[in-house]
Amino acid sequence: MPHGPFKNAAHQENISPDQGRERELHFNYRTEYEREMREYFEGRQARLNTVATTEAPDGRILDWVPVESQVPGGDIADPPPSDAALMASLLGEELPAITPLGESGAARGPAGTVPIPRKRLDQLGYTKPLKQYLQKAPQPYLSASAYPLPEIGGHAYAASGQPIICFGGEGVFSCFSPYTETSDDFSLLQIGLANHDRNNRQTVEAGWQESQDIYGDWVPHLFVFYTTNNYTAQGDNLGGYNQDVAGWIQVDNTIFPETTFVPYSVRGGEQRSITIKYQLWQNNWWLQVQGRWVGYYPARLFMGNESVFETLGDHADHINFFGEVFDSDEVAGRTGTDLGSGYMPTSGWTWSAYMHNLAVQTDRAGTLARYDGTAGVFESDPDMYGIEPHFGNSDNWASYAWVGGPGAN
Repeated sequence: MPHGPFKNAAHQENISPDQGRERELHFNYRTEYEREMREYFEGRQARLNTVATTEAPDGRILDWVPVESQVPGGDIADPPPSDAALMASLLGEELPAITPLGESGAARGPAGTVPIPRKRLDQLGYTKPLKQYLQKAPQPYLSASAYPLPEIGGHAYAASGQPIICFGGEGVFSCFSPYTETSDDFSLLQIGLANHDRNNRQTVEAGWQESQDIYGDWVPHLFVFYTTNNYTAQGDNLGGYNQDVAGWIQVDNTIFPETTFVPYSVRGGEQRSITIKYQLWQNNWWLQVQGRWVGYYPARLFMGNESVFETLGDHADHINFFGEVFDSDEVAGRTGTDLGSGYMPTSGWTWSAYMHNLAVQTDRAGTLARYDGTAGVFESDPDMYGIEPHFGNSDNWASYAWVGGPGAN
């Protein structure tokens, strides 16, 4: 299915002088947005201690930096003990998806270096200023209900959530490639850990996302995101996506934020999945993907002037697993962007997207319990996107949910 629609600047039509001036102003804004964003991302790249540059099998350019160069003093934290239990849940007809750097013969940097992907600046749309580009949403999340969800404002949800004091969580996610209607839309499945103790929502998030405006292509990617301030400000050590801002520390040389995984799940055919786990360990929020400790967010990011015991630096008080679509205003009306596979949850195995073996970490030692997101089940637009929970399931998928939908098609 082609992506679009896109407006053709060369399209011949009769326009009024006012419309002409409006278009000229819009063109000038886009030029300024591009200048601002290029300066920002080219500056970030220039400041890296790059020792090698390679091209991944999917065409993404990677700069390789010494792992210790990411932190003052070079003191990289140690990851939690390895645990293969989540990977072992990929059984039967379900197969693990593979990152491009996991392919045989993929070029890598020298030993002791990690990959930092370059922003695809020639492929972005430049539809918004840098400040807005760095946000996860054009407006901050404000809700503070029993299970907080963002204000709707252009976002559609098929969500679940559990209020519980916790220190991590994990699950297996399907790997469909969703159709997105415009370059400014996004579609994702994700895990999120949040703390609201001071009425200041802080999160660590990760999942499977397609967004041409973020990644410069029309395929899904692994993403990470964090906020220290209820999404009200983005930037270095405040919050943002991937490595667009400072905060994330990369330690793995194979999997990294912005990588994709192949092959994708096939609608009605072969199913591919990725495992995603967050764990608070020795004052860092560690992310594990496909059984590898990828990197971490230092807990100090969330402390500020608050007591450590009242921030995400100490614990989360909510965990959620959900699907989300952002509908930009590029096209009037409701979006046709897919969630998951584009099929509703009732379609089931090989057709609908899923999240299974969902678990919550209930203590600092790593104890896991069944996730029960019943209290937070929510469909913002049930005629477009849905979630079908099975949190009491007893077979090898344990706690799981079907999730997805075709949008307004």
